[in-house]
Amino acid sequence: MKQQDIKTEEKFMSQNIWLSISAGMVFLLLSVYSLIKHDIEEILIVGMSVLFYMVIVIIYLIKAGFPLKMYFKYAYKDEFLNTIDTNAYKHTSIAFGLCLLGVFYKSDAIPSEVSHAAMAVFYLGIMLLVYGASLLWQSRD
Repeated sequence: MKQQDIKTEEKFMSQNIWLSISAGMVFLLLSVYSLIKHDIEEILIVGMSVLFYMVIVIIYLIKAGFPLKMYFKYAYKDEFLNTIDTNAYKHTSIAFGLCLLGVFYKSDAIPSEVSHAAMAVFYLGIMLLVYGASLLWQSRD
């Protein structure tokens, strides 16, 4: 594998780390905000803010040279980066399982007016945050 390909994959992983962490934080904030506040107008404002954030992220990825052809591959060519990515997926699945067990265990404490969409956004936020944090932790050399 050429050194240039390794550098491109490292750049892609770096962008993937920060995109996952920032999107995970936004989704967690959105789900917690929707659990605390039940005002529809405020939730619409927060939702529009999240949409604005996602548009800015997409513009950044296009301007930063985000390689779409790499995004649709299932594995990195570099064996070290591929191992890091595989371990991050393992950490994500473990965190998702623990999150589901926690929600199942504390289901009586969760208010009944919490929607399935809010819980789905919460799960998605947890998974994105754990995936990004795992990649960041493993690639800190």
